[in-house]
Amino acid sequence: MAGLELLVMSPSGLRSPAMVQGFWRLVAHYKATLVAGVPTSLGAVLDVPVDGADISSMRCGLTGAALLPPAVAKRFRLVTGCNLVEVYGMTESSGLIAYDPIAGDSAGTTGSVGWRLPYSRVEVRRFGPDMALGDVCDTGEVGVITVHGPHVSPGYLHTAQNVGVFESGMLNTGDLGYTDEQGRIYIAGRSKDLIIRSGHNIDPVMIENAMAEHPAVAHAAAVGTPDAYAGELPVCFVALRPGATVSDAELHAHAQERIGERPAWPKHFYVVEALPMTSVGKIFKPELRCTAATRMVTQLLEVQFQFADAHVHVSTGGPRGMRVSVSLPQSYSSAVDAVQQALDAFVFESHVHVR
Repeated sequence: MAGLELLVMSPSGLRSPAMVQGFWRLVAHYKATLVAGVPTSLGAVLDVPVDGADISSMRCGLTGAALLPPAVAKRFRLVTGCNLVEVYGMTESSGLIAYDPIAGDSAGTTGSVGWRLPYSRVEVRRFGPDMALGDVCDTGEVGVITVHGPHVSPGYLHTAQNVGVFESGMLNTGDLGYTDEQGRIYIAGRSKDLIIRSGHNIDPVMIENAMAEHPAVAHAAAVGTPDAYAGELPVCFVALRPGATVSDAELHAHAQERIGERPAWPKHFYVVEALPMTSVGKIFKPELRCTAATRMVTQLLEVQFQFADAHVHVSTGGPRGMRVSVSLPQSYSSAVDAVQQALDAFVFESHVHVR
């Protein structure tokens, strides 16, 4: 309706390294006015020099599908001179729930996904008993984002999957968020991604945003690793920029300087070549949680039992959300009960056997 032309950069889009490397040349050649990508993809694009490409046609950048680290938004403005604004949506809401205007005084509000769609109602609700949804939150209070409106799906094909998602025409997004006095919506992470340390709720986004400000860090993802005493402890996986190096001590020092909540200081940092991504460029945290648990259980077996050749397999699922399977050599068969007792101290489901 607005006379827009859409340029699709190959079937794989910004998952293609060639498209990332050629991004600014494409913007210049087609005189693109709006550019878009998920935060991880745009972070990769911003590492590619503009090299004299004329990108003056750009008016704005759009991003969504995952939380936008402030450091990426700052670099986008520095490189392009334009704002990078966020949109918020889900397939279950026909795409969009809220968007930040691309022009005007309110454009590019840091951390905000803007305002709800017209003819819809977006409410932030408290957790009630047994994590059920309760009353509407006050302004500035973090809760679970819910959506009502004609664009909300009536439900899934298999109705058993509707439980906890669709309730009387309301969509429970599973996203944590809050609103300000003007009604803008802010996303504070996924409810299932909260790290709960001894009853203290830790928002992984706070950790990730702080670590993304380190000059050597390209991407950061914080998850909880199982702990027998605290339930969970925060750990952080980081992927470095090309050619960058950083020590473990430097990462811890940076975190302690930038993260105000001491319980949120990551217990461990794991430097990896790349973070696992979904097909649309979201960081796939279930895999990272399994990786963190695998490392923790492996270390426990090595330190507490001096087992160097036990096999540990961790997967999602089960009544406790995570399954841990430990396979011991025949020579360790006498230790099965002791290992099982040690693992029973954790909240995950576990099974120890001899291979």
